[in-house]
Amino acid sequence: MKGQIIELQKATGNVYLETIADFKNVTKSKDVESNCISINFVNKGSNTVVVNGLKIAENQSFQISQPSACIDRTIYQVSFDSDGATSDLVIIRILPKNQS
Repeated sequence: MKGQIIELQKATGNVYLETIADFKNVTKSKDVESNCISINFVNKGSNTVVVNGLKIAENQSFQISQPSACIDRTIYQVSFDSDGATSDLVIIRILPKNQS
C-alpha cells in the first residue's frame, strides 16, 4: 500500500538444520527409500552391490548429497550379484531431525 511502511521481522532461532544419522544393513535385494539430505552406500560384503544400475565393488562406496535444505526422495533399488560369498551393504543417511 502506498505510504505504508512494512517492517521486516528478523528470523529467530537456529540457522542450521538439525539432522540425525541413520544406519541400515541390507543383506537381501530390496527397495530403499532415501528421504534424506545425503545417502552413502558402503559395500562391506564380497558380492558386488547394484544400486539403481550402478555397480559397487567390495569395500567401495557411493555417496549422493543434496544442497542444504533439499531432500532426496529417490527410491533406490538395491540388489546383489553372486560373484562373492557374502552380501552386506551399509547405508548411511543424514536425515532432517523432524523426519526421523
